[in-house]
Amino acid sequence: MASTGNAFGPLLGALLVGGLVSNILYGITCAQTFAYYRRSVNDRLFLKIFVTALWALDTADVFIVGHILYWYMVINYTNPLSLVVPVWSLIVHVTFTSVSNFLVRGMFATRIWKLSHGNIFLTGALLTLSLTDLVCGIVITVKAFGLSLNGFSSLSTLLYLNSAASLTADAAVALSLCYLLYRSRTGWARTDSLITVLMLFSINTGLLTVFDALASLITFAIMPSNLIFFAIYLCQSKLFINAFLATLNARETLRSGGTGSVAIQLSRVTQTHTAYTDTTMAATSASQQFLEDKPDDRYSVVDQARSNKSFVV
Repeated sequence: MASTGNAFGPLLGALLVGGLVSNILYGITCAQTFAYYRRSVNDRLFLKIFVTALWALDTADVFIVGHILYWYMVINYTNPLSLVVPVWSLIVHVTFTSVSNFLVRGMFATRIWKLSHGNIFLTGALLTLSLTDLVCGIVITVKAFGLSLNGFSSLSTLLYLNSAASLTADAAVALSLCYLLYRSRTGWARTDSLITVLMLFSINTGLLTVFDALASLITFAIMPSNLIFFAIYLCQSKLFINAFLATLNARETLRSGGTGSVAIQLSRVTQTHTAYTDTTMAATSASQQFLEDKPDDRYSVVDQARSNKSFVV
């Protein structure tokens, strides 16, 4: 028994740590969801339902992760043969992660669509990557039932494609947001300062999911016959959900930190610097579209600014 524990200790230990971190992230998800409903009473009903659906999906996934840990560490703690065939909950978790990530990326793609003024190629590429991740996740779930852990090698192409699509999509979301925000800079200090904050925010929230997907991909490539890569994978969807909720909950702080000051300054210089005002208001609109769920009537003049030749799109 001691030798069995020593042999499978690192594997089960990694799975335990991954499960614990996953549950901690779920706790943060609950806190952020509660904070969202307290701060965002004026958001559209669709967005509120969407946040609720994400929370419900994440809650169901917590029970799945709990079953994985209970199966391997309580019911089959002294049964190494249990590691030969993955338990059903471990397989189903792949679909839950893919569905959750697809939904969140869809919301980020909508934001990118607005910031890029309807760039169908950029948004289409992001949705294609997200759809690839979703389809691969579902196919892996269907084919994995009945396979041994060593038999996962037959799914290696799908697993690599799933990880690569997820990694590329997450990186593309962060880079696209940064590029579109950077392109909206005007030279006005306060406006550019807000845009810089939004860019850093996009990078920081995106890097966590990118690093998690990359770490899972590397560990699977090096050690495909154990569950260490899956321990890292357990946290992926929760990192992405928290990144999305963080952008929603940070809107008021970011808005009060820069947008209001910009609006005041714009009203003072309108008569003498019309071209610069149009440009700055267009950039303010870009930051506003990043922060808001829906357009604000105060920025309806942006439609005129977009047609101004001084604003390079």
